[in-house]
Amino acid sequence: MKEMKLNQTVSVEEIAIAGLKKLDVSEVSAKIYEKGDKVYFFDEMDSSHYRLFSVIHKRSFFL
Repeated sequence: MKEMKLNQTVSVEEIAIAGLKKLDVSEVSAKIYEKGDKVYFFDEMDSSHYRLFSVIHKRSFFL
């Protein structure tokens, strides 16, 4: 698996391969995934590609 970097476009398949689990959050328009102690925020580029724009610690997200 390649390392995901900010502003990089990744496919939905690559996100699944990386083991990220989708969070259903209605208050935020971004696509949100989590893995371990990190939360990943993606902009939807098209139906099968997202752009990573932020990664934060899970504790910060759930405060």
